[in-house]
Amino acid sequence: MSQPLGNTALVALHREIYQRQRAEIDASVEGYSGGFRAYEKAYRQRVTGYRGILEYDEVVARAAARDVVHVGDYHTLTHAQRAFGKLVQRVLGHGRPVALGLEFVAGRHQRHVDSFLLGRLTERNFLKRIDYPEHHVFRIWPGFAPLFLLARELGLPVVALDLENASLVKRDEYAAGRLARFRQKHPQHQLMVLTGQLHVAPSHLPRALARACRRLGQDAPSQLSVYQNAEEIYWKLTARGLEHQAQAVEVSKEEICLVNTSPIVAQQSYLAHLHDDVGVDDGLESAPERTFKSMCRYLADFLEVELGDALDHVLVYTLGDLSFLSELERKKQFNRREVAYIRRRILERESCFLPRAGVVYLASLSVNHAAEEAAHFLRHVLTEDDGDRDGLVDAFYSRILNEAIAFFGSKVINPRRKCAHPPRLKALVDDWQRGDRKGLRHGDVRAAEVTLAHLRLEAGERVPGLRKIYAEADADLFNAVTHLLGYILGDRLYHAMVQGKVTKEQMRALFLDPLEEAGDTFHAYFHLSSRVRRVRIPQQP
Repeated sequence: MSQPLGNTALVALHREIYQRQRAEIDASVEGYSGGFRAYEKAYRQRVTGYRGILEYDEVVARAAARDVVHVGDYHTLTHAQRAFGKLVQRVLGHGRPVALGLEFVAGRHQRHVDSFLLGRLTERNFLKRIDYPEHHVFRIWPGFAPLFLLARELGLPVVALDLENASLVKRDEYAAGRLARFRQKHPQHQLMVLTGQLHVAPSHLPRALARACRRLGQDAPSQLSVYQNAEEIYWKLTARGLEHQAQAVEVSKEEICLVNTSPIVAQQSYLAHLHDDVGVDDGLESAPERTFKSMCRYLADFLEVELGDALDHVLVYTLGDLSFLSELERKKQFNRREVAYIRRRILERESCFLPRAGVVYLASLSVNHAAEEAAHFLRHVLTEDDGDRDGLVDAFYSRILNEAIAFFGSKVINPRRKCAHPPRLKALVDDWQRGDRKGLRHGDVRAAEVTLAHLRLEAGERVPGLRKIYAEADADLFNAVTHLLGYILGDRLYHAMVQGKVTKEQMRALFLDPLEEAGDTFHAYFHLSSRVRRVRIPQQP
């Protein structure tokens, strides 16, 4: 079956981004040894393809049935650690006691790990005792902290596995010895191990563990290797249009690969840490500016539009430099109310593009934030639309369409990005009404209610009182509702393009349309929403 044109172009774009970023990563490493290349080759030979797609429940069932589960980690990607934590919690539900094995800490620091889990060390002192600042080139503790918190809350033992300044093979042997000795003392425990992706190939740490157990007179444990987002597997899924719905695939009876994010996002997490921690720049562009401009170029190439010299005239700021706020006030480009609104967005960790000032603010270095604001910027360059509208109705739908375009742009770069669709919004409202309000804010619930009401209106229902949202004095509610509706539309537009129901040319036309006449944004929104309302959105875990 032939692919829709939009999906074919997306696969080509993702491949190109991946290759460019891989070249940048390789250039940051001072040469790979022959031993490393042989070790990596053995891993890559295991992940060239897959047998079939697995539901996540099947992944949990297979993991729960093994003595040792090795999960591959991409250290700078917090999503990788979250996926491990999620799997641990699901496996715990099967009743067997569980211990964690973490490469994050060197084995020589085991006593400090035990003290921290018992509450005898503060987080600050724990990180100091394990030589975290010296041992870890990148600041990856935020991804691992929840795992230690989980272990402390549930009383799970943690085995420190790393051997510093050693070859990959020797690190396997060392970690295997520590795991085997733990199993000898605690044979009833299942071990959930999080270590670098290359280590989990069956011929690496799993084989070393089997040998170490036999040396101690134990039977070899049953083991499962769980990779995360292996590149060639991901590309084969994208070639078949399955990257959106596949939660996991079977590589072999002893190997599974989780699919929870794009390899591009994993690479970007490394590059963000690299530029931030090592200070890599060219003297002209900061790391956030480089990332943002790369996303602009990728989207322009995908849509086949010209940027001209527009990137020479945009300023990119992050939380580390909020000097642009005083500049906005000094130059009187925005009034006090508008500056206050921008400040609130910054406090809410929202990124934004300010056309009047030619400023992009990125709340984080994530691919999603950079790509979203790149889409905002690209449309402004193509149409000179600054988002301002005179009428309240036009302003409401203009904001929705800009959010939709931005979310669509971020999905072009990161197809695994999620947004809140009606079932999730309804669940939030139901929780609030039942009194289950932990972690919920009334403003979020109110925004969900209004969004659901608007979606019912689009479906043809009569919704009394909804029109007052256009004149709503609550700027935060206006912002939240247009944000939710825009994301939903943007997600549907993306999947409609992938499924061949909307063409790339039609999406380009949307980027090029200024929608400047009164009523244009209203009509454009309802036309687009009716067209993609029944588009199937793949379920993601």
